Amino acid sequence: MERSAVKERTPMIFNIRRVFVRSLGFLLLLLVVLEIVCLVQGEPAVKLGMLGIIILVVAALFAASVSRKLEVHTDRMVLHRFGRTRTLAFSDVSAVESLVMRKRVFLTFCAGDDFIILSNAYDRFAELVEVLLSRVPVQSISDDVRRVAAAPPVRHGDVLSCWLGIVLVLVILWHQLATHFG
Repeated sequence: MERSAVKERTPMIFNIRRVFVRSLGFLLLLLVVLEIVCLVQGEPAVKLGMLGIIILVVAALFAASVSRKLEVHTDRMVLHRFGRTRTLAFSDVSAVESLVMRKRVFLTFCAGDDFIILSNAYDRFAELVEVLLSRVPVQSISDDVRRVAAAPPVRHGDVLSCWLGIVLVLVILWHQLATHFG
């Protein structure tokens, strides 16, 4: 079997940007360490409960980000999310629309009642857009999508937010340890 034939059957895989997932994972780890420190130090139940809720929210976001994967086949795309999988055949796509909000891009691929929404949180987003638009019917692509595809915005705000959270948790952790041992 030729290499090109094998490559055609192998789907392209796109994941959420690793720098974001790693930052979020580090934030989650620090929050768990802070919870353990607070528990060992006998902090009030309200403080532990609030921290527990924050940990659950960050853990849910982390699990959703780690599990999200888009497979782009020659004839369809398959979106894997936490506990769900959606498939959309490129030949069935009737409309591709976009929404841009402060460097956050959302692309909607519609096929009758089915749809898939993708954002620029994916790694190699420019390549992803180029590949997807080359496989859907040309008449389904809106002018807005063509403008976005010409220069897809890159968003770093989510990673920056994670690192601000990391710094904040490190400061709180340092303060927690300093007041206990100091």
